[in-house]
Amino acid sequence: MAYSVRRTTADEWRDYRELRLAALLDSPTNFGQTHEQALAIPDQTWQERAQTNAASDVQAFFVAVDDATGRLVGMWGVMPHNAHPGVHHVLGVYVRPEARGTEVARLLNQACVDFARTTDAKELTLLVRDDNDRGRRFYEREGFVLTGAKQPHNLDPSHNLLEMRYQYFR
Repeated sequence: MAYSVRRTTADEWRDYRELRLAALLDSPTNFGQTHEQALAIPDQTWQERAQTNAASDVQAFFVAVDDATGRLVGMWGVMPHNAHPGVHHVLGVYVRPEARGTEVARLLNQACVDFARTTDAKELTLLVRDDNDRGRRFYEREGFVLTGAKQPHNLDPSHNLLEMRYQYFR
């Protein structure tokens, strides 16, 4: 299969919403929001998010598209960290099961790294759940390192979110 990676567009908010909802069903422990919470978000909010992620100079979401079907098979976002000025944060990471093990994750990750480099960010970080060994290993292969910082997962405080920093950012 062939895949293309590109920035989301404002008018594909329904497709992005469907992908996000699928992600929350498939991998509920890897996000800070439940499927039920996401279902309750009004369409107008999804539209506003899509517009911002498509046009902002400081944040973006990228999607992987199956070239044969046009279906979105992965997403990856990057935006300024709310609590740490000068830091951009990778979030909303998901690849559908049928696209796992392909180049999709690597391409989406690189798109976010490249975008973050166009901003004034000095550092790029992400959070990975402590029991997500596959995700952590992927990030390590891509150049992220554990910082030692951690925080309880908001939906399951018995697990921590481990902070990782991209060591080749600047």
